[in-house]
Amino acid sequence: MSKQKLSSIMAGASGEELSAIANQIKTDSVVRILKEPQKTLVMVKVRESVKNSLFYLGEVLATECMVTVDGIKGVSVIAGDDFHKAASAAIIDGYLNGNRDKEEILRQIEALEEKQKKERETLNRQLRKSKVNFNVMGE
Repeated sequence: MSKQKLSSIMAGASGEELSAIANQIKTDSVVRILKEPQKTLVMVKVRESVKNSLFYLGEVLATECMVTVDGIKGVSVIAGDDFHKAASAAIIDGYLNGNRDKEEILRQIEALEEKQKKERETLNRQLRKSKVNFNVMGE
């Protein structure tokens, strides 16, 4: 699983879901916090569609955290100010960066991804009900 996909899944998960996975890791591993969860600002880069150029839209409040799991570094930057979620995401990242048996944790993360897909599909079905088609006279 790529880092980008993993980050996307963890960002969409709730703090409780990530905490449950992180607690499993804590029971089997030594977790040390290198950088306590703290608020930070992150610049948001956006691609402008006409000239296809990049520009900075502005800043977003985020929470960052850095840990080691059995001596292997894990980092997270999560939008918002959920310190517990950022710490849990960093623990999961550190665990997955190591060379150990990852199948159980990856299976749980894939289950989170499936849950998020189903929730998105349900929301899209609800939104499609309110879709409006405009017809212009003379076409």
